[in-house]
Amino acid sequence: MNLSKELKTGLIAIFAIIGFVVLYQFMKGKNLFTTDNVFYAKYDNVEGLSASNPVSINGLKVGQVDEIKPITTKDGRLHFVVKLTIDDNYEFAKQSTVEIFEPGLMSGKELRINLAYGGGTAKDGDTLKGNYQLSMLNSLSSQVKPVKDQLSNVLLKLDSTLASTNKIVDEQNRREIKLLLSNLNQTVASFKGTAEQTNRILASNEKGLHEVVDNANKMLLTTNATVSKYGTVAEKIDVDKLNLTIDEFSKTANKLNSVIAGIQNGEGSLGKLAKDDQLYNNLTKTADNMNKLVEDLKANPKRYVNFSVFGKNSDKK
Repeated sequence: MNLSKELKTGLIAIFAIIGFVVLYQFMKGKNLFTTDNVFYAKYDNVEGLSASNPVSINGLKVGQVDEIKPITTKDGRLHFVVKLTIDDNYEFAKQSTVEIFEPGLMSGKELRINLAYGGGTAKDGDTLKGNYQLSMLNSLSSQVKPVKDQLSNVLLKLDSTLASTNKIVDEQNRREIKLLLSNLNQTVASFKGTAEQTNRILASNEKGLHEVVDNANKMLLTTNATVSKYGTVAEKIDVDKLNLTIDEFSKTANKLNSVIAGIQNGEGSLGKLAKDDQLYNNLTKTADNMNKLVEDLKANPKRYVNFSVFGKNSDKK
């Protein structure tokens, strides 16, 4: 069968176009010789997401983004419907969600299916619930923004405080503060000199201080030994005998108090002697006369004592 040159050229052109389409679809990640399930997800924001971005389940690529179509509702709100194709070998529940996420700082956005268990299985053409995960930079930005606002408020308050401080600290106050700091420096210098003198005194009397400390330690050891001995003696004391002795002393003290009370009341010889004023006066006079007699005897002994050398009869007068 002979074909004309025009027919051959047309067939070659058709095969070239088909090959180009297949190659183009292959470069986009599509396989024209397999059947995939188509699902849809709706988002308010698809920043960073584009067609041919991969779709994964638990980290395994199972499909790709096929198309992103913007849709405006009657009330003027804009949202995006993402068409994704999933290999029909994978089945999951209709309650599963499709989440836009960023796997790394330098990588683009991808889709992943967060599996849910229970309920019916998702069918070809179903619309799944879409979620959006903030990227790491956006997350950090959202966390830093409140801190930034708080820091700005703090800086504003600090600025106002510094302004108030500048108003309070005028030139006169500055001079007084400088004078106060100068006096404080002098005080510190004096304390430093005192500390140096104290250190010199301690260094010069270090030996004596050591001796004092040693003597104090010896005294403490002696005291401890004495206290220990006292404790041993105290343990050996018979408490019953000690109580009996104390009772005897108490009885004796009561009797002595009775005797003293009787003397004070004029009872008995000592009581009469203590209470009889006439007897006291007579004894006083007698004592005075005795003193006078002794003095006169000392002054005139011949008046009371006669000595005879020749044996004069003492009966003769």
